[in-house]
Amino acid sequence: MGDIDRFLPLPRLQQIDYVDVGAPHAKAWQYVRNLDFARSPVVRALFTLRTIPAQLGGQAAETTTMRLDELSDGSKGFRVLAERPGESITLGSIARVWQPEIDFAQIGTDGFAAFDKPGWVKVAWELRCEPRGEAASRILVDLRVTATDDDSWRRFRQYFALIGPFSHFIRRHLLDIARRELGAPRHAEVLQHLAGDELVPDATFEATDGVTIAATPDAIWSWLIQMGCGRAGWYSWDVLDNAGERSATRVRNELQDVRVGDVLPATPTGKAGFEVLVLDPPRALVLGGLYNAETGQQLAFGEPRPADYSATTWAFVLEPLDESTTRLHVRARGTLGAKRFSASARLFFIGLIHRFMETAQLHNLKARVEGTELSGMAEKARAVWIL
Repeated sequence: MGDIDRFLPLPRLQQIDYVDVGAPHAKAWQYVRNLDFARSPVVRALFTLRTIPAQLGGQAAETTTMRLDELSDGSKGFRVLAERPGESITLGSIARVWQPEIDFAQIGTDGFAAFDKPGWVKVAWELRCEPRGEAASRILVDLRVTATDDDSWRRFRQYFALIGPFSHFIRRHLLDIARRELGAPRHAEVLQHLAGDELVPDATFEATDGVTIAATPDAIWSWLIQMGCGRAGWYSWDVLDNAGERSATRVRNELQDVRVGDVLPATPTGKAGFEVLVLDPPRALVLGGLYNAETGQQLAFGEPRPADYSATTWAFVLEPLDESTTRLHVRARGTLGAKRFSASARLFFIGLIHRFMETAQLHNLKARVEGTELSGMAEKARAVWIL
């Protein structure tokens, strides 16, 4: 719950906009807390249009900078209602915004929530930054409006029908700037250190993928640990890696006991598989394989590498984003000691195949986990209704 709930808990209008950026929480907050809104020519132009009536009345033109401290110093009608350093800031104003020259009520922070004198609208907005894992953050703007009487609300609605689209555009535009300058979470995910990276320190191939799942790490872990051809499948293209048998659509309790050193079958034919290298429930599952490229024999991952070999790891790392959402990071890393073929050519084709299979796996895994979670919630709700 944000601080804004203390000041305007029951708004007649609420608009929430957010963007996820590829920056740690502290960095993202410093960015937005010190952002100059007027750095955008589009924002400057729209604010200039809004102040034309005041300028025609003899007032000076607006300043060329619009940082939060300047917006909340009282000169523009807004004041800071609350601030949590490093997390959020809430601004508010009580005004007759529909007038050509806006009239602001002079009321202190303590009186904002209780103010109910007819003829006014109350506007509050909170800028909040929330961590979305280790390397990403969510920047959120929560705008709320109410009126002290129905006639004032009618006047505001007429005003907002004209101004509202521009107001919303400014918020979205500024959030888009933040995303462009801080980067998308995907960019940070590629650079983020994951469990298993150290197992192939000389990797010449790396592919990072991810999916956000509406479930806890514990709920997702049960699906990961049962993977394997002839087990629960790989949730990918079953015709290629599970003998055409459909991957499991439920958690199978008999497949949950997996230990480091176990080999999970990779394909319907042959003895090759993925050795369990790291087992850290419910945070990280790292699989891998070391193969003699000349004989096709799979070796224990820790054995000395032969002259012609392939060494790969496949990491599944679960990172909670909030109480009910998890980011599943998946990273494949590998290196080759090639004699007969170009290592770069082999890695190129390995990369294509991995991307093809991984995309399907993440899509299908997300659908299975979320479908099961939703079904479970529905069943609980039905049980409560019966009781």
